[in-house]
Amino acid sequence: MKYLKSATLYSKDISDVRSETVVELRQIRYFLALAEELNFSRAAQRLHIAQPPLSRQIRELEEEIGAKLFHRTKRQVQLTAAGKLFMTKAYEILDQVEQARIRTRMTSTGMEGEIRIGFTGAVHDMIPTLQEFRKRFPKVIISLKHMNSAEQIEALLENKLDIGVVGIPVKNNQLEVFPLPKVHFMAVLPDNHPLVKRESLYLRDLKDETFIIIPRSSGHIYYDMVMGIFQQAGLMPNFTIQAHDLQTALALVASGMGVTLAPSLLQTYSGVIKRKLQDVDQVLQASLVWRKDNHSQILDNLVAMAPK
Repeated sequence: MKYLKSATLYSKDISDVRSETVVELRQIRYFLALAEELNFSRAAQRLHIAQPPLSRQIRELEEEIGAKLFHRTKRQVQLTAAGKLFMTKAYEILDQVEQARIRTRMTSTGMEGEIRIGFTGAVHDMIPTLQEFRKRFPKVIISLKHMNSAEQIEALLENKLDIGVVGIPVKNNQLEVFPLPKVHFMAVLPDNHPLVKRESLYLRDLKDETFIIIPRSSGHIYYDMVMGIFQQAGLMPNFTIQAHDLQTALALVASGMGVTLAPSLLQTYSGVIKRKLQDVDQVLQASLVWRKDNHSQILDNLVAMAPK
């Protein structure tokens, strides 16, 4: 087991010692071996060192602390009251060092830590990836922050996010862009809607329905894409309900308040049916975006799992 070179002990732990002392972790290991064996010869054998270096390290440790840790006679070695207290603290120190070593190693390999993810309504592309990431790296904290695409880019540049899921083109030489797979738009209907029974569904079948839309002010391209789909078909939907994001829109559809269009990969609510539109072939493509100088292993692990 490898430890750091030194540790700091304070006088409130052991009486009559200097206000602050610096003790090598090697000395602590030597002390514990002797405290457990209560025999210099056996402790030295256990440590694979000669007895004189062990005696010297214990003597230097006592001088550094300013307290006798052992009663020594020709026949036996016993812990003093200060030695018993120091033994308890020594175990705590080595345990803390070991935990620090383990956590540092886990962080360096991406097994532990935190990743801050920005998302818009386009997060649907990443839900399966996040579920699998959570299974493989259960000690990594996933912090999701709802922002529009422009806000995400600003947060990335300010190091307030580790990665974003954006729905607009990104052109910045400080940022890396990873396109996610393109997804088609589908009609989303309440599961008891009469149109669900249609063998084939067309956009014109939705023109008189109460349509739930996400406004352009929400900051992503959903509004422009939906408007473009209707305009290309020469139709104007009956926009009467606005929702801040796609999840809210789906909840409204499930409650029977209207219909909407949504990307095919979007996970839906109970009470909602997705149907393919025969005359709609537009696609939505989101991208993962992160700083080029972000060398986090956690980030690398997430990107490696993203859909290609």
